[in-house]
Amino acid sequence: MTLPSHTQVILGPPGTGKTSTLLGLIEDELQNGTSPDTIGFFTFTKKAVNEGKERAMNKFNISNKELPYFRTLHSLAFRQLGLTRESVVSNSDIKDLNEKLNLKLTGRTTSDDGHLFGMTHDDRLAFIENLARMRDIPLKEQWHQVEDAVGWFELERFARGLQLFKEDRLLVDYTDMLCKFLVEGDVPKLDVMFVDEAQDLSPLQWAVVRKLADKAKKIYVAGDDDQAIYKWAGADVDYLIQNSKDALVLKQSYRVPSAVHEVARQCIGQVRSRIYKEWTPRKEKGLVRWEPNIELVNMEKGDWLVLARTNYLLEDVDDYCRNEGWFFEVKGRPSIPESKIRAVLYWEKLRKGETISLNECANILKFIKVLDYKKLDTLDSNINLQYEDLKSHFPDLPDGKWFDVFTLLSPKEVSYIRAMLRRGEKITKQPRIRLSTIHAAKGGEATNVVLLTDITTRVYKNYQQNPDDENRVFYVGVTRTKENLYLIEPKTTRCYQL
Repeated sequence: MTLPSHTQVILGPPGTGKTSTLLGLIEDELQNGTSPDTIGFFTFTKKAVNEGKERAMNKFNISNKELPYFRTLHSLAFRQLGLTRESVVSNSDIKDLNEKLNLKLTGRTTSDDGHLFGMTHDDRLAFIENLARMRDIPLKEQWHQVEDAVGWFELERFARGLQLFKEDRLLVDYTDMLCKFLVEGDVPKLDVMFVDEAQDLSPLQWAVVRKLADKAKKIYVAGDDDQAIYKWAGADVDYLIQNSKDALVLKQSYRVPSAVHEVARQCIGQVRSRIYKEWTPRKEKGLVRWEPNIELVNMEKGDWLVLARTNYLLEDVDDYCRNEGWFFEVKGRPSIPESKIRAVLYWEKLRKGETISLNECANILKFIKVLDYKKLDTLDSNINLQYEDLKSHFPDLPDGKWFDVFTLLSPKEVSYIRAMLRRGEKITKQPRIRLSTIHAAKGGEATNVVLLTDITTRVYKNYQQNPDDENRVFYVGVTRTKENLYLIEPKTTRCYQL
């Protein structure tokens, strides 16, 4: 699929400011008098869209309503088709579908390593059916590529049942929105349109971009084929490569130091199907070090990003961080809810004879099995209580150390909190240590990066069959580094090769 000749493709290697370049171009357009409602800014995630929107609103004092075409492609289709929330498949609809077709769909249509066997059987059916539509290929062709995952007849039955269910209720899912937009969607007339993260677009999304581009006067498409790591979800980087003959390459990385750049260069150099591009690292050298295990990496200070190919490979790291008493983030969530730590601290204040607020008392009582914390609703919300005051309202309130009293905390949680208290670890809104899969960390960065080089059996099989795909994933992991990169030596022969 070829984009119009007046399209400018911008290729942004890691940390070169690809998105910032696009936002700068948007500012130039607004500065030169281009009407905000004739600018389209389309990208992969709501977060990126909102970043662009907020930057434009703040700098030029314009409202959200004046930027109607700063959207994800799905949001654009939703708007242009005049859909309502009631017309989009919801969780309650999935529940009804489960009952009607005797299924157990969870709504989870992805896995952390991009492999179908990370999903339940019925979720695989939904994923494969949707993937065929995203890739714009016949269902049977898609099935032939994953025959070991599900049977053909059950997949065909599911697809037919799903379609009849949606037709009967006049519902569409997110992929239907794009398909429907291609056929009957009203295309806005744009003076200029921007598309970010183009390497992550599926053939169906590329078709939407092409339809939009036909009526746009100026077109900018940004991405990086070397960071194309969502092939398993339907993305097709070949479309970006085909349209990048006269691409502008951003050459200066503001993130990656020279020592890390050398590792990245070795890694991406193994990819056969790519656009060759030179880019310059920061002048700082940085650090690259191999370690036998993560226990030898000193993570006492600074911000850290610990990366692995799958969540499964992070389990040992999770246990290690808990044993050390570090507060961290895993799967985008804190390692322990703040309320549990606060409850311990409040209890210690009570034991010292100090007073705490009613809300703090309620937080404590949630973790003591025999007590009904909702009884506090009858008290004045402005009062402060000591232990004896609280005891007068709850005669069964036990006395003792928190780990004996908080019966609704699991032994594992108790052990972890005790380790945190010994360390004096602070609870912050943004944990300085984050554990993540490489896919989930795409677009992120950290001063210090720890990268596990082991991979699972399934990933290793794909590595052997499709080395370009996995080398790109490893490359993305390496290039999250702002200063120090620690590579953990593999424990098996199933690992990335440099």
